[in-house]
This record gives sequence, structure tokens and C-alpha cells, in this order.
Amino acid sequence: MSGPGRHEKTVERVTEIYVAVFPVPVNEDRIAEVILAGYQENKDVPNSTLVRATVETHAEALQDLVQLCDEIVSEQTEIDSYRLLKFDKDGIHILSPDHYRTFAQSYARVQWGQC
Repeated sequence: MSGPGRHEKTVERVTEIYVAVFPVPVNEDRIAEVILAGYQENKDVPNSTLVRATVETHAEALQDLVQLCDEIVSEQTEIDSYRLLKFDKDGIHILSPDHYRTFAQSYARVQWGQC
């Protein structure tokens, strides 16, 4: 609550949510799409971890989200794909992760040779 002499806080409202969902088997004939969360080693600060989830609220964070999801797919044998979704006032939109990969991410697994 603000009063005379107090500074009002600016609240940045969420207008869109970006979510990566992964297909995970529930049983033999059912697969559920789930949001993943977990810990990741902090490369900048030794002996610390970051809590990460496959949800973002800013488009600027999508490049990092796609990189994280690509790492999950490459490291987790039970997960082989994901879908990138955008939720906003107009509904649910399916996005292509390729639009958010850097050149280095797009060609990280390419083997170069002579022609």
C-alpha cells in the first residue's frame, strides 16, 4: 500500500507463458506431456546449483530454454523430444525450437569433412 512519501512499486504483469513439454510414458498405452523442473550445476559459481524449470515468461529467455531442453533430450535416455508452446490471450500456439537456436546450437552435432 502506498501513501504520501512512499514509492509505488511497478508490477510487470505476465501476458504470455512459454512452456516446453516432454512426452513421458505413464504405462504401456498412455503418454503424458509434462513440464520438467530440477537442479542444474551453476557453471559461474562453483559448489552451487540453479533450480530450473521448462517454463519462461519472457520471449528473450527462449534461447536459453531451448538450449536447456536440447540438453535434457540428449542426456535423458527416456526422453527423445519436446514441444515448445506459447500461452497467451489468443490461446495456445505451437512454436518451433529451431527459431530460437543459435548457429552453434543448430550445428553442434554436425561432423564436418572434405567433399
